[in-house]
Amino acid sequence: MNLRPTQADILEYRGGKMAVSAVPGSGKTFTLTRLAAQLLADKRLDPTASQQILIVTYLNTSVDNFRAAIRKRLEELNQPTQAGYDIRTLHSLGLEIVRIASGGEQGNDLIVLDDGQAVRYLGQAIDNWQTAHPHQWNALLPEDSPQAQVRWRGTVERTAQAFIRTAKNERYAPEQVQAKLPIPEQAADPTQLFLCLLAGIYANYQAIITRQGALDFNDLIAQAADLVESRPDVQAVLRQRWPYVLEDEAQDSAPLQEVLLNALTGENGNWVRVGDPNQAITTTFTAAHPRYLNAFLDRADVQKRPLPHSGRCAPKIIQAANLLVDWVCDKHPVPEVRQNAFRQQHILPTPPGDAQQNPPDSEASIVIKAYGHREEEELPKIAQLAHLYTQRRPHHTVAILVPTNDTGHKLSEHLDSLEAHYDNQLRGGQREREIAAALHALLALLANPIGRNVFAEVHKALADLEHPAAHVPEGQSGRFQALLQSIYRPELLLFPEDAEDFLAALPPGVLRPEELPYLPQFIYFLQRLFPLRLLPIDDLVIALSDELFATARDQINETDLAIAYQIANVLRRWYDMEPDWRLPQLAGQLEEIARGRRQLAVLAADEDGYEPKPGRITLTTQHRAKGLEWDGVFVVGVDNFWVPSDLDSPFLGVDADMGGDPTAEAIAQLQALMTDQPTTYAGLDATQSAHIDVICERLRLLYVAITRARRFLHISRSRKTRTYQKERDAEPTTVMGVLYEYVKGL
Repeated sequence: MNLRPTQADILEYRGGKMAVSAVPGSGKTFTLTRLAAQLLADKRLDPTASQQILIVTYLNTSVDNFRAAIRKRLEELNQPTQAGYDIRTLHSLGLEIVRIASGGEQGNDLIVLDDGQAVRYLGQAIDNWQTAHPHQWNALLPEDSPQAQVRWRGTVERTAQAFIRTAKNERYAPEQVQAKLPIPEQAADPTQLFLCLLAGIYANYQAIITRQGALDFNDLIAQAADLVESRPDVQAVLRQRWPYVLEDEAQDSAPLQEVLLNALTGENGNWVRVGDPNQAITTTFTAAHPRYLNAFLDRADVQKRPLPHSGRCAPKIIQAANLLVDWVCDKHPVPEVRQNAFRQQHILPTPPGDAQQNPPDSEASIVIKAYGHREEEELPKIAQLAHLYTQRRPHHTVAILVPTNDTGHKLSEHLDSLEAHYDNQLRGGQREREIAAALHALLALLANPIGRNVFAEVHKALADLEHPAAHVPEGQSGRFQALLQSIYRPELLLFPEDAEDFLAALPPGVLRPEELPYLPQFIYFLQRLFPLRLLPIDDLVIALSDELFATARDQINETDLAIAYQIANVLRRWYDMEPDWRLPQLAGQLEEIARGRRQLAVLAADEDGYEPKPGRITLTTQHRAKGLEWDGVFVVGVDNFWVPSDLDSPFLGVDADMGGDPTAEAIAQLQALMTDQPTTYAGLDATQSAHIDVICERLRLLYVAITRARRFLHISRSRKTRTYQKERDAEPTTVMGVLYEYVKGL
């Protein structure tokens, strides 16, 4: 393949520090793998020292993709394909460093919490603080009511998560933070008391996971960074092993990640960072921020190598993305947004003769549309248009990108009503909840077969999965489940001595003759499951899943099985962390997922190697669309609530009783407590500064959404929407007017 001149320039790299700013669709993975293969082919490593090129990427699927691409290129160069490179996620890199530093005694057995476990331990830490300081807890409540208690608990949990994440990324230990604060009973005012609460929760949380012998993700990376920085022997071993470090997705780098990789490479080391600051879309809910990559790009000792050409989008769509960047950088009404949202770089179409030619403008179109009401007009209309698109262009891929999972779940109902073919890539999607509900119902039955309503709950869950064991005539499910609620001798159903015993489990006269054929098929299915209940929890869930999905349809549904198997792994991790738990407690945890109160985050578009399929709609959020592309893209809900125009726009997270955004205020107070460095934008308070970051990230999200579309782009908003059963006006966001004027002129 002929390289573009900018790609060829990158392959000339031989050492030092280099930053590659890559626009969407510019082939950064292709270029990075070519660079790794070229360094190997040029014999830049010492073959006698088992040296490797280290590639650090974000996802496990990216690890596999990089490995396959490097092997292919090395084969083309007639080079050995099995050695000389090491591809790791940041998580696996941290584990490997800890293992090396401990002489192999740690690392493999190290317990690193997943998100669900961390949230559960955080909940325990909050409970412990509330129990120890009930008067102080109540003193911070805005009002004394059950509703206020629930809202306050949610506020504390969200704020504590951000507080702990920030503290760990800045490497502030709990005792360091608490040493600068009075005890809660001596706090001078509510602001200081709130900081005492968060510091106490941080200390409780860290004590809990330490007792478990576990680390959370930030602990792992911090420990790895500390080892590299403080142990010259470890540093020497690692630099000898990995003389070149290539970092992918560097725009999502967090402080700890940068500290670790900087320590690995050293002042004169070889460090290549590849990313796109304009696609940094995790800043408001992680410690990542594009300022770190931008600062690296601006360093005098760093070689700059742009990747500006992209063959993904038609030129008119590229122009829309470039217009967005230029308008924000030059004309956005908020100066801080002009300075921080984007790096002013343009996407360029590929040159003539390039292997990836842009779709021609003659095959492309852009639509900007305003609807009257989101729930009543925009969502059903977008579902219809996307469904029609797949029918008229079955050879095309198409996506609907929504702002939130909640909007996506509402839109999925319209796709269901149209019987549209689509892949639901939302977190906490309907199918995930249905599978979790079925497994929860079966586990609850196995745990307590005499429990109230357990038979009816199992039947309902199986019916939602269309399992043949739950088949009853149409319209009879409610009546049949009410019948199951009347069971008063379940032992006769589950452990009968003869075939007719199940009739005696019901009160006389409640079973109608026409219902008789449907009860045995349901009961026989349950009877087969009871011998499984002594299995370990993960084996039990896998066995139940095989029963559910090997017989639910004519063929096994691999996607459903994959979700169920991941649920089994999650339950096993919960059991490992709480070995005293038995089946009732584990089933109770799964109920949280079944009811949508907790998300498993399984089979996400960026985690399972998802590839869009022609003729099927991909339904996902704007955040999760990054890394993917489609022929046609519908971007939903781009109003002033989602992309605020200025600081006077409405923002989520503002708490009037606390005078602003409690998370932003708490982080600013933490930084003020621990350092003299300013953490807010000049002249703005913490809440306003956080809102600047929200505006910047939402604009970058819109940029990501636009650049997913090859040929067709449809951006929509509504003038009204319904939130928590209340109607509200949805003002247009200023940038939509800018894009509308551009489209009018095409």
